[in-house]
Amino acid sequence: MKLTKKELASICHGALRVEENEQGEVCFYRFSKKGQAYYDTVENHRCKAYATSSVRLEFDTTSASLSLEYYATCGSSRRFCYLDVFVDGVMVKHFGHDELDEVASTLSLDLGAGKHRVAIYFPNLFALRVRSLTLDDGASLEPVQKSRRLLLVGDSITQGYDARFPSQSYANLLSDKLDASPVNQAIGGEIFCPQILFDDLDFDPDLIVVAYGSNDWSRCRREELLQNATLFFERLRHSYPGAKIFAVTPIWRADDHRTTGVGSFADAVGIITSAAQAQPGIVVLHGTGMTPHIPDFFSDGYLHPNDAGFKFYARALIREMLPHLEAKE
Repeated sequence: MKLTKKELASICHGALRVEENEQGEVCFYRFSKKGQAYYDTVENHRCKAYATSSVRLEFDTTSASLSLEYYATCGSSRRFCYLDVFVDGVMVKHFGHDELDEVASTLSLDLGAGKHRVAIYFPNLFALRVRSLTLDDGASLEPVQKSRRLLLVGDSITQGYDARFPSQSYANLLSDKLDASPVNQAIGGEIFCPQILFDDLDFDPDLIVVAYGSNDWSRCRREELLQNATLFFERLRHSYPGAKIFAVTPIWRADDHRTTGVGSFADAVGIITSAAQAQPGIVVLHGTGMTPHIPDFFSDGYLHPNDAGFKFYARALIREMLPHLEAKE
């Protein structure tokens, strides 16, 4: 049986909107219509807003097989497109392609007899559209429910640069550990930008992770970072008065010895910390100690974690967040 758009939407986590286009492909959007329209006007960010970062399908089924036909286009400056499939908590498939701008392909999998829990992680850096997801006729289909709702905002590292295994980005590892349904609105190259706090999300997060600052330090002046971060946290706190908000300062980068228009790297961390702490209940977590200070854990040797680097980042972030969540609960 071929799943309908409604059925695909019911088993999807990570998309604010699930829509069918004129070609009959089912598309998954991380942004509201207002947010998508805004990023359509930002040349360097347009394609990134369509990327399926932290989008996944999760369901229980008695089907003995599945077939996913999809079409994907670049949603970043990277040219690799991979999907990860887990069955009963075990990664059984890592499927995809290198060195391309678009791809049409089919992923097929034998699940075996019995009831199984399936999770299909979409690419973080490409925009994937489902042409068909087919299960055995008569098989059951049950959506997987989550206990939390997580909103992530940030730059390329939160979008998922450069996890070649999409399930291993820190955003996905964090979501899985917290049993959270994520909406990942990170955009590679983005800075603290108060105007992206759109008011039509139709998503009420319990938890919010904010992880900007690296691009701000590289490109902004001190006064600009101070103003942007201050207004960003003010608006965020006002928009989500009941959410637990974590502000993560920039992780280590190999060129952090430089002095920029903001000042030293430590100066940028200090400005972000002060802006976040000025708002009630925002917890600041310091990112510089969350990844190894070794270039081998970064895909480019200095900035973007690779799959191994993301594991360190996610593990440290979870360790720092859990005491605050357990105290509340």
